[in-house]
Amino acid sequence: MLRNLGGIRLSSDALRYLAVLASISIIAMYVEMVVMPSLPTIERQYGITESEVSWVLSSETLAGLALAPILGKLADSYGRKKVLLITLIIYFVAVFFTSMAPTYPILIMLRTIQGIGLSINPIGYTLLREKLPPREWPVAQGIIASTFAIGAAVALPIGAYLAQYYSWQFAYETALPILAVLILMAYLVLPESEARVSESIDYVGLALLAMSFVIIGYSFTEAPTWGWLSEDFWLGIALGLAILFLFINHELSTQNPIINIGDFANPNIAVPLLSSFVAGFGMFLSFQALVYMFELPKPIGYGMTILRTGLTLAPIALIMLFAGPLYGILMNAVGYRRVLIITSGIAAIGGLLMAATVYIHELMITIIVMIISMVGIAGMTVTRITLLISSASRERMATMTGTNTAMRLMGNTLGPVIAGSLETTYRTPLLAYYLNGMPIFYEVPGKESFVLSFVIASITAFIVMIMSTKVTR
Repeated sequence: MLRNLGGIRLSSDALRYLAVLASISIIAMYVEMVVMPSLPTIERQYGITESEVSWVLSSETLAGLALAPILGKLADSYGRKKVLLITLIIYFVAVFFTSMAPTYPILIMLRTIQGIGLSINPIGYTLLREKLPPREWPVAQGIIASTFAIGAAVALPIGAYLAQYYSWQFAYETALPILAVLILMAYLVLPESEARVSESIDYVGLALLAMSFVIIGYSFTEAPTWGWLSEDFWLGIALGLAILFLFINHELSTQNPIINIGDFANPNIAVPLLSSFVAGFGMFLSFQALVYMFELPKPIGYGMTILRTGLTLAPIALIMLFAGPLYGILMNAVGYRRVLIITSGIAAIGGLLMAATVYIHELMITIIVMIISMVGIAGMTVTRITLLISSASRERMATMTGTNTAMRLMGNTLGPVIAGSLETTYRTPLLAYYLNGMPIFYEVPGKESFVLSFVIASITAFIVMIMSTKVTR
């Protein structure tokens, strides 16, 4: 049986594979996003700062950064279905123990292990690319990419409700039975891949890359304590960049690099990879800023509960659900280059408008501007991954998508850390109560931290727009 989607005929096999892979993607995104509305709660629960709580997000993405290239190469070498199933089982175990994390260090450790789940989508993309004809897979890719929105739209309100009336740990537990069923469905429904490319894994490169981002991220985390102009801060940044330089030199000389520097000579590969980094950075930086802006008391924030924050963010995430398949169709009609330039421009404008809304402080205006930004982000997300895979050889698809995930996770790792550092640096006193006629104040992140976060996010989208002019398709 064949079905039409935007004029594209999808086979019954395509629909079956999409049903399983999209469901896995949704539940993985649910697990990743369900904790986001609870960041202020986790901060208070463990007695940590905003810059420290940012590692609840960044620890997972940093682990995904290191694991994505490994799993991509293993999928190319041993079969994408087999590696996907093993990844899902490890992910299930990590989620189970994360739901019982008793302390902040243990939570960070378990979130780090949980980072293996961020390699699920890249392997799923390559399964689709291998099994579907060229005319079908751009729309299929758009559907999978848009599941980010479904997972977020489900996680934000449900996770917020469970966190407010039960606990954020219980929100994790709700994913476990669904994950178990999906592992079984993946085993029964998904096809085995045919490509087999045996390559060694560049563990030295992985260690250098991870070490570089740990040092840079830690330096930004401690910047509010050390001082942004302190010797310790700049020595940490310099050391991290020096190790990153060693990583690049190592990649140029090794036979099986994690990131093939030669790929950056092709603009149709270089632009999606570089834009994945800057877009991932801007998006996660903005998400952390939004959560704090919504939940901080007035007049700094909107004084929302966790539940109301989730309900406010959820409909905005659905924009990606509807935009994803439409962008897949639009790419077939007008080309990747035009779609990527336009959508990154929209995201850049949206970031600047978000910075303005911090001082306007009108909730409806903020929501409208976030929708504008999400329309741009959706187009950037769908277009870059589809362009990348269409430009890669069939034998290196999983490796290339693993590299793309690594680039995106570099941005995802640094984004929350910098947002948290800004929130810890720029503080504003708020009146708590009066004691014997004396006002007692406490400090919260100031509006300046949110403005800077959104402006930085806008700049990253503008960088993507400039890079997109080099695309030749």
